[in-house]
Amino acid sequence: MQTFLDFYQREIQPKIAAIDIFLKTEPQPYEQEQVSKLLSLSTEELTEILEKEKLAVLTKGTFFHLMQIAPSTICKMFRREISCGLAATYSPKDISYIYDLSLKDVQEAAEKLGKTQFSSAELSLLFGEIFISDKQYRL
Repeated sequence: MQTFLDFYQREIQPKIAAIDIFLKTEPQPYEQEQVSKLLSLSTEELTEILEKEKLAVLTKGTFFHLMQIAPSTICKMFRREISCGLAATYSPKDISYIYDLSLKDVQEAAEKLGKTQFSSAELSLLFGEIFISDKQYRL
C-alpha cells in the first residue's frame, strides 16, 4: 500500500510539470509524438481523435481542447478539475471527484486533519492520509 501522495508525486506531478514546460517552451505547431506522450495517448489514439475532431494542426489551443476530450487519466483529471471551476479551495467531494478517489477515504482523511476545505497547497497534507492500492491507478 502507498499513499495517494506517493502516487501523486511519482506519477501526476511530473506529468503536470512536463506539460507546463512543454507549453511554455516548445514552438507551435507541436509534433504529434510529443503531444501523445505528454497526454499519455498512443499515437493511434491521438490520430483518431484529431481526425474525429477535424484538427490538422496542434497548437496550444488544440492541446487544451485535447486535454478536455482525451481518454487518458491525466486528461480526465484535468477535465474534472475544469468542471469544478478551478476553485480556491476544494471540498472532500470535489477532491474525490477530481482525483477519482473514494469519497469515504477522502472524508476520513479530512476529518483526521480537522478540515473541510483544502487549498491547492494543502492537498499534499490530505493526499498523505489517503492509502491506495498499488493497482488502483494507472497513468
